[in-house]
Amino acid sequence: MKQIKLVFFFMLLTCFAPAQVVLTDGCKAAYNDILSLRFADARLHLQEEKTANPGNLYIVYLENYIDFLSLFIGENEDEFHRLEDNKSERIDQIGKLGNDSPYKKYMLGNIYLQWAVARLKFHEYFTAAFEINKAYRLLEANKREFPDFVPNNISLGILHIMIGLVPGKYHWVLNLISMEGNIEQGRAELSYVLQRSKTGSAYAYLRNETLFYLGFIELSINPDKKNSMALLRELDEVKQDNLLLSYLAIDILIRTGHNEKALEEFSLIGNRSGYFPFYYLDYLHGECLLRKLETDAARKKYALFLENFSGKNYLKDAERKKSWTYLLEGDTSKYFQSLRQILFVGNDDVDSDKQAVFEAQNKRMPDVKLLKARLLFDGGYYYKADSILDKIDPNDLTVEQNLERYYRKARIADESDYTERAKAAYLQTIKSGKGSHRYFAGNAALKLAGIYESEGNLERAEHFYRACLKMNFIEYETSIHTKAKTGLKRVTDKQD
Repeated sequence: MKQIKLVFFFMLLTCFAPAQVVLTDGCKAAYNDILSLRFADARLHLQEEKTANPGNLYIVYLENYIDFLSLFIGENEDEFHRLEDNKSERIDQIGKLGNDSPYKKYMLGNIYLQWAVARLKFHEYFTAAFEINKAYRLLEANKREFPDFVPNNISLGILHIMIGLVPGKYHWVLNLISMEGNIEQGRAELSYVLQRSKTGSAYAYLRNETLFYLGFIELSINPDKKNSMALLRELDEVKQDNLLLSYLAIDILIRTGHNEKALEEFSLIGNRSGYFPFYYLDYLHGECLLRKLETDAARKKYALFLENFSGKNYLKDAERKKSWTYLLEGDTSKYFQSLRQILFVGNDDVDSDKQAVFEAQNKRMPDVKLLKARLLFDGGYYYKADSILDKIDPNDLTVEQNLERYYRKARIADESDYTERAKAAYLQTIKSGKGSHRYFAGNAALKLAGIYESEGNLERAEHFYRACLKMNFIEYETSIHTKAKTGLKRVTDKQD
């Protein structure tokens, strides 16, 4: 009877507690746990907070953050439909906040934005567009009403970058709904919050979140070695016991050719119990092992990802990489068997999955030596990769394979800082591959533009960014053209 009275008492307390936002130590601890992917620990903090401050609507916002990250990482469609019911109730609750609170439109805008990004994973594009527009209106209004409210800059920064990435042919839609923003504006807003988080204790709790978004966007747009290394130094200070930031560090190391360091990071993560299941890390671990040509260990990691991941992305690519492990071991029968399986798993929304489908449908077995050189290059083992390429007789290769060989030589020279050699090899790749459906010439033009931009030769940089955008190819077209578009805007802005 006493327990029933106690429950009833807390229900009454919740009903009549004034709507407010209080950033207590418990809320900040939950916030940190959420951004570390320790959702169980976060829920314990939030439950304690509900008892102590039942009217604190920041709890509602943080609960939505858990739902968002679990859907974004897990990509479980059944879970998406189950959790979607929470959205309207949370919006109604936060709507009870007074208009004098800078947290009202901030939290509402973030909830709309988070659900929009989650919807994109499940192809709900129309509703996602509506929610992005809603988030934009709320957050821009909040900026006008509370210009000194620092957290608002995180969400606006993300939105402005998203707007800046919209292809030119769709800008009429942005004009129609009066949405403005660009990548540099978004970066500046996120960087501002990062600086405030490091210089003022009031915003220290925002540091991990801002670091993650800055890093994630940097990798998605155009990875830059200097920026990447600076980010890694920042991450080294805060990533301990934070799986999300450890993932970001690993992704940076993988994309910048620091394979051995990435493998060290995996050893530091160790047992991932206590964290939300993050099976994409198994896929990345497989990538690292494959780039070291450790085929059996890599295959086991890909199999783990394929067995456990409930989403649809990167499954085709994981199956393709599994087939490569068999090919590298000389087992062509299992190679083709695994290659056929690509067509029956996942979807092809991301570029690497599109490439996997292309490879499966064409049924063309890669040249093993070129494949080894590619993998070793991707891992940063440049000398080994170059040695393999030097031993290949060009007469033994097809026209397309020789195109790949030019491209691989160019990439090795570029990453090894042999700039003039890289320029010549990139030009040879562009000349030989202009009409090819492969990505080699397109990416060669992108990389060559990047070299000229770094040298301050903006006219040549603009020429090759435009050359890249004019090329039509099947593999990795979305990401290569996005980077070229971003680069072109950079150099043309500098010339104005």
